[in-house]
Amino acid sequence: MNRRLLSLLALTTLASLGLVFVSPADAVSTRHFLLDDAEGLAAGELEGTMVLSTGEVVVGAQLARIGLENAALATSVARASDGALYVGTGNAGKIFRVRGDEVRAFAETGQLLVTSLVIEGGTLYAGTLPEGRIYAINLADGAVREHARPEGAEHVWALVHDGRRLFAGTGPEGKVFAIDPSGNAELYFDSDEAHVLSLAREGDRLYAGTSERAIVYRLRGPGRAEVVHDFPGNEIAALSARGGVLAVLANDMPAARPVAATKAKRPTASEPPRPGKGRLFRVDAEGRVERLHHDDGAHFTAVRIAADGTIYVGVGKDGRVLRVSPDRVVATYADVDERQVLDLDVDGDRPVFVTGDSGTLHRVLPGAASEAFWTSKVLDASFSARFGQLTWRGSGRVQLQTRTGNSGQPDATWTEWSQPITTPGPIRSAGGRFLQIRAKLLEPTAVIRAVQAYYLPQNQRPTVTRVGLKATKQTKREASAPEPSTTYDLEWSVDNPDEDAIRYRLRYRAEDQTIWRPVFREDVRLTKAEYRWETSGLPDGWYVVEVEASDELSNPSPLVLRSTRTSSPILVDNHPPRVEGLAFRGGRVTGRAVDGFGPIVALEVAVDGGDWLPAQPDDGLLDTRDERFTIPIEGLTAGSHVVAVRAYDAGGNSGSAELVIDVR
Repeated sequence: MNRRLLSLLALTTLASLGLVFVSPADAVSTRHFLLDDAEGLAAGELEGTMVLSTGEVVVGAQLARIGLENAALATSVARASDGALYVGTGNAGKIFRVRGDEVRAFAETGQLLVTSLVIEGGTLYAGTLPEGRIYAINLADGAVREHARPEGAEHVWALVHDGRRLFAGTGPEGKVFAIDPSGNAELYFDSDEAHVLSLAREGDRLYAGTSERAIVYRLRGPGRAEVVHDFPGNEIAALSARGGVLAVLANDMPAARPVAATKAKRPTASEPPRPGKGRLFRVDAEGRVERLHHDDGAHFTAVRIAADGTIYVGVGKDGRVLRVSPDRVVATYADVDERQVLDLDVDGDRPVFVTGDSGTLHRVLPGAASEAFWTSKVLDASFSARFGQLTWRGSGRVQLQTRTGNSGQPDATWTEWSQPITTPGPIRSAGGRFLQIRAKLLEPTAVIRAVQAYYLPQNQRPTVTRVGLKATKQTKREASAPEPSTTYDLEWSVDNPDEDAIRYRLRYRAEDQTIWRPVFREDVRLTKAEYRWETSGLPDGWYVVEVEASDELSNPSPLVLRSTRTSSPILVDNHPPRVEGLAFRGGRVTGRAVDGFGPIVALEVAVDGGDWLPAQPDDGLLDTRDERFTIPIEGLTAGSHVVAVRAYDAGGNSGSAELVIDVR
């Protein structure tokens, strides 16, 4: 099923997603939120305001919202010559008529969705899915008749009329049909694509946009077409042609998720549709292609060029309409509660647009908005914070308020909006993790260019979570007796929530003592979570190491936090064992291996400088500091021989002794 259809269907049951600003984390010092560009200023909510691509909040349009009873989504809109608006909807395929404030159900198609509408003379044509039918509705009395059913078409995505014929862009075979007044549908263009999603016409120029590749064709006659441009992405969602200019919406949409339909044709979905990446292009009369705007976080759904050359774009996320003026300044023109703007009309005195999530028509009213509010996105201090000054740059009279809370979205646990301030000053809301700012523009010429809020986040304790010896890859030989060394590589792990610079201090004590001693002097500033500990001056024994983590390098003294953690006992053994009392009797070498701390972990014997071979103690277990041994020596020839015995302790230290044997 087409990605666009899935997005439309999923709108009927799913709630919209929110955005949360994430503040960078570093030292606990005074920080600030700064909103001073179009992206940051437009990320919040707009009510009677616009955000320009120049990074300014200004007074915008005032909207009137008109609900369409029981319509899950409104997908298309057309304007008649008398000013009446006709709105195609789903999930029952109804068409509503809006005259002034009067709204009534005008016609029923019996299909799932009315995807496209076009008016010619006294007839309203409606394209539908999932059966690919086109209906003709008499504007005088609302009489509905099936006008055409193009062969092989399951989805009628777009309709245009040239005064003589109706053209329909369809799927899933990517065809355009020409339909005469009697309803006879002839194949006009057969693309290599899955769907023809969009059509646009100006004069004798007819354009078609496709998916699964984002190609725009100019159709020159039956079976004759040329490629205008192969755009990035995988669909041409909408086209609009006017004044020799072609506006193109090219989306890069994610792979579709499965959607199931019940017998009543009501869709269900387990996850919300993922937004795509939207691009707006302008193609001039000479075929020159320019990108006017892009959004990697939202796809675009509808486009229209107004008589003055202004381009209006419906956005498939956060319920927004963009306005691109001829001088290429982009404005977030409208912001409504519904999630997707699905179609636009700009041919009357004021623009109108329709939305999903609930079938709604929004009409732009004459004059500037009488109430103009800008509300920031939710600003996240990462941790509970104390707030300071609120400042802003701009012109004209404005007033600002704040509210705070500890949940990611404002709810009943948040504070009420503070008393307004008209000049920069202290934030009047209580401390918390999250902050939101609201501005009211008090005069039509007021402008906000930047908003800045200062705060001090609560310091977070760095927590040492593990202390021990650094793990090393051991050979088979080292597994029983490591290489001897008086240095021990210590390492530790730290949970550092606010990513402060951390200073470490190390202390040690013998396992059976209580007095801690520093591993290094206080003037040593250790900031890495590792240390090579030199132990040559220590007696052999078991020692415990304590690591202290302090965030003093990032915080003033009253705010510094510390934590400590101790290691498991670490064996320090820097002295070799002794091999004593070697004797040879009855073909055996006897003796003992003795260590000051132990245990003895390995015994070896070599004869006449040969290979060292393993040997066992008398009891068969290497488990004490004093091990006696009796080692058979076989195959000695007559003469003098040297037998050497070597012992290892747990620290890898070795000691040996030799015995000269005369064999007769």
